[in-house]
Amino acid sequence: MESWIFYAGVAAFLIAMRDIFTKKFTSKYSAIEHLLYYYILCGFFIILLALYKSKVQGEKIRFIELQDLWPYLVIAFASAVIISPCQFLSLKNCDNPGKSKAIVNMNSIIAFILALYFIKGTKITAKSVFGIILASIGIYLVV
Repeated sequence: MESWIFYAGVAAFLIAMRDIFTKKFTSKYSAIEHLLYYYILCGFFIILLALYKSKVQGEKIRFIELQDLWPYLVIAFASAVIISPCQFLSLKNCDNPGKSKAIVNMNSIIAFILALYFIKGTKITAKSVFGIILASIGIYLVV
């Protein structure tokens, strides 16, 4: 098994747990409150991880290069102002977080299609097309 499959599986499980947590707190906190607390705490833990990697493991943490700043700003802005509130409100207004995440996880299909255009060397096979069709049908049946 390739290592990325293991990491993706761990991430999938933990993201599902995070979504259950978020669903439980959607009635207690507003979207802005939840996102504020969540991202401040995430930032704190990321800083701790960076300090550990730097001081204990000797990894060099570089400053962002100027030409990369704008893409990071645009994606961070979209994540904080559009994506995260939409995910929160989707989880808040659905009866089952799995349904919401089925729609959100269409990003896999969209990313695959966009990669064909934006990433050179990406190829599509009949197997991939069949997988996209099955995933789309699965999402339709779940929702």
